[in-house]
Amino acid sequence: MTAFQKLRSGGDSDSSLLHLLIVTLLGLPLITPLLQWTSVPCTHDGHLHYHRITAIRYAWESGVPLARWLPDLAFGYGYPFFIFREAPPLYLALFPHMAGLPLPAALNLFYIVSILASGWFMYLWVRDVFGPRSGIVSAVAYMAAPYLLIDALIRGNQPESMALALFPLILWASRRFILKGNATSFLVASLALALLALSHNISIFLFVPFLFIYLVGVGWSGKIPWKPITIRLLLLFGLGLGLAAFYLGPALLELDEITISQSVSNRNNDFRFNFATLGEIFAPVKLADPALLNPPLLLRLGWVPVLLSLLGLASLKWVRSRERRGHIVFMALSTAALLFMALPISLPFWESLPLIEFVQFPWRFIGRAALPVAFLAGVPFAYIPNNYRVFNRNL
Repeated sequence: MTAFQKLRSGGDSDSSLLHLLIVTLLGLPLITPLLQWTSVPCTHDGHLHYHRITAIRYAWESGVPLARWLPDLAFGYGYPFFIFREAPPLYLALFPHMAGLPLPAALNLFYIVSILASGWFMYLWVRDVFGPRSGIVSAVAYMAAPYLLIDALIRGNQPESMALALFPLILWASRRFILKGNATSFLVASLALALLALSHNISIFLFVPFLFIYLVGVGWSGKIPWKPITIRLLLLFGLGLGLAAFYLGPALLELDEITISQSVSNRNNDFRFNFATLGEIFAPVKLADPALLNPPLLLRLGWVPVLLSLLGLASLKWVRSRERRGHIVFMALSTAALLFMALPISLPFWESLPLIEFVQFPWRFIGRAALPVAFLAGVPFAYIPNNYRVFNRNL
């Protein structure tokens, strides 16, 4: 069986490895700005990670491998940075650096892996529902999502880049656990959920409701009785969030003891000044203008994934599977809800929901919408007939 035949037929574990290799090759053009050994892209927060990783390394070499207090920050006065901020993304850059990589190369490697892993995990998730062809298309759509690349190449947001890669991993493993109840999927989903909580607290705040509703829908579409669904949900969220309780607990319980509110009180971080518009979201992605000293941060969904996702929604006409129909409807509704939260019309929700002000930027929801949009983008490719030929052998 040729590689192309395997791709069309779905194949086996060997073909899944081939498909992951294809996803990796298709992701290579996206990571070319990061293929540098001694320099990194000029990003909003990149310079901050240099200082933080250096401070962690000093603490590690001083015998404190997991420091919550960094004595050299804040001009030598010290700062309890890791009580409220995320450590795992910085450690993932620290370890290659301690192994001998220059710090710029270690940081670039982190973003390279986060971009490619986003595609790998997206493939696994979509493949399980709609097959490998859909999985490959969705993987590329997610890797190439403008928001995901902006995080890595413009914002320099290590924690959120890691979170965006973990989303499809959690969805893939937790879906398998809800449907089959196997221990491996449970451990993968729980540990990934805990890692998400430790990697980007804003993302866990936004993702948990999405994950919960999704898994309830998965159980319903799979006709799983409510008792095992309830038990599996309790186990998954109990272990996943319980493992991160040492971090999430103080972050929530000590809010009144610190001045973290100052992080949302200035104009740059006040949600009232950070809504997007439909015109911005659906505008074409343009080339960067190097002549601009401080270019505006414009968030897009991208025309290609949006058009493919609309075709995915239209595929409801041919879908007969209860689970597949449920996924399409849920992804479409999720996209609408997430984009709604990025628009000024959602202001009443922002002013009333507890803790949401710490999300800071309503345009973050555009990045979250990239996930269901990428999922839907792969759906039409599940319904291309298996005897379809891209190339005519007689040519």
